[in-house]
Amino acid sequence: MLEVRRFRHLDDFVRENEGDARARLRLLGFAICWTGFEVFLGSRCSRERGRRRTCGSVGFVSAVISLSRRTLKPTHFQLFIAMANEEEDLKAIMEKHNTKWFNVECVPQCFTFSKEERPGDAPIPICNKIPVIDLGKSQKIETIKQLLQAGQEFGFFQVINHGILENVATQTLSTFEEFFNNMTDEEKVNVASRKGWIFTGSEEEVKNGVHLWRDNIKHPCHPLDKCMQSWPDKPATYREVVGRYVAEIRMLSLTILELICQGLGIESGYFNEQSEVQLLSANNYPACPDPSLTLGILKHFDPSLITIIYQGNVSGLQVLVDGKWMCVEAVPNAFVVNIGNQLEIISNGKLRSVEHRAVTNSKEARTSIAIFVNPTPNSIVEPAKVLLNDSNPPLYKSILYKDFINASKAFGAHTDVIQNDS
Repeated sequence: MLEVRRFRHLDDFVRENEGDARARLRLLGFAICWTGFEVFLGSRCSRERGRRRTCGSVGFVSAVISLSRRTLKPTHFQLFIAMANEEEDLKAIMEKHNTKWFNVECVPQCFTFSKEERPGDAPIPICNKIPVIDLGKSQKIETIKQLLQAGQEFGFFQVINHGILENVATQTLSTFEEFFNNMTDEEKVNVASRKGWIFTGSEEEVKNGVHLWRDNIKHPCHPLDKCMQSWPDKPATYREVVGRYVAEIRMLSLTILELICQGLGIESGYFNEQSEVQLLSANNYPACPDPSLTLGILKHFDPSLITIIYQGNVSGLQVLVDGKWMCVEAVPNAFVVNIGNQLEIISNGKLRSVEHRAVTNSKEARTSIAIFVNPTPNSIVEPAKVLLNDSNPPLYKSILYKDFINASKAFGAHTDVIQNDS
């Protein structure tokens, strides 16, 4: 198979592969595909068309090479080679050059979702119904009421006056921006090989043959003393800054879950065992030339107990409300909280897990941080017995959390996979 690497110019590629017959055929195929990328070339393509009519295949390739040297950026060439070659070549490019090759002037086909999945051009309004709940109020009963109502109606809410200093969140966001934007290719390759966490932009990001418009890093974040040593050590402040952030989010998650316990009438501390695993997922969505065609994250339900998201000052999170997509406003120093599948099950359907997605924008890059609060793999997830009676029978079967995850992946559903038939 033709090896794909970074070449500063197209003639470097030709020179290195000139003795390989298969490579020459690939290069010819690359040239033939060129017409699909005329958007990169603008009016200059028309000046080369006359040469194409009179050239044989070798001349055609030469014309393309000559034109490309004057027109394409190195990242465009990488992208073009990836498009002209097989999926494995694209994977190689994505793994080694995760962020830089998003610097393109139009959306490649491999990032273009179907009309059914893509956001389209219709404006998405801000959802003013999703409540912003003040956790600093002295009237705790009112706060609990607001939390339950938000969980019942929307499955989403935002919290302010949560006790986390604003600079803790903003410094963490800046650290992830530095991670995504300033690491060298070699550092990213080294990072991706570490045990215990994932840096994606490769096959993990392919959904039905289409790539998500994002870079992503995932790793465990609780308990800190067991997982921090596997975290990135660059930027130099990563472990310190991110460690402080996840410790604060841990406390916030326990506060929110305890308030939900009280609201549902479940004994205090019920969620302690159900929240022993926390996974951090940070996303970087580069500015996109046509956001109507792409997605940062496909629509999905979270399999977690709850998820706590910090999206900074740039909106991009959308929630499905009454069958319509609505944008979650980026409220300063607020955290977005969404109900996950496990909390829907434990509450016996009183609280809702709802579909949501992430979209891109053409003006600026967006970085967000999500922390998923999960049960351990062998935890039994089931409706809380205190909520069940003759008039409120269990809607869901008991299941191990790991089995729920496997069933959800296999059948593409969320809590549907364990609903009782009766």
